[in-house]
Amino acid sequence: MSMLHCSALQQVAMMEDASFEIIDTFGIDDESLEYLQMSSDRCEVLLQWIQRHVVNNMHNGVLNIPAPVISRVFQELSRGIVNLINARKVKQFPFPFPFAQTSAVMILLHWAITPIANSLLMVGNPLWATLLTFISTLGFWSIHYIAIEIEMPFGDDAN
Repeated sequence: MSMLHCSALQQVAMMEDASFEIIDTFGIDDESLEYLQMSSDRCEVLLQWIQRHVVNNMHNGVLNIPAPVISRVFQELSRGIVNLINARKVKQFPFPFPFAQTSAVMILLHWAITPIANSLLMVGNPLWATLLTFISTLGFWSIHYIAIEIEMPFGDDAN
């Protein structure tokens, strides 16, 4: 992967080993790599380097591309950094703990009360009472576990 992609993933990933393999560092001198390593926000530094090289190569005639096309390059780079900042927000601000605990308690209460309520309301048909209890409880627990996965989507688990 590219160095920019790698540094973006390192900022948002919640993994034990956040080292990713990059393509190579050919063309970047050791002093610049040291500066990049010491930088607090590598993505910003890499983005500025890319933009500077695009502008320099436009002026040198290497990138002989019309202005509307080259402006699209800068637009896509800025959209990428905005999306990275949004991903950082997801990582930085966890779901409120009291809300998560209240939700879990409500699901447990539903799990305990629903079989009793269904059996009292549907005394004539215990099969339907069991089936409705199972389906509603399974649905709520599924939503709960999906929410847990969505809370931190940048880990190294299967999803």
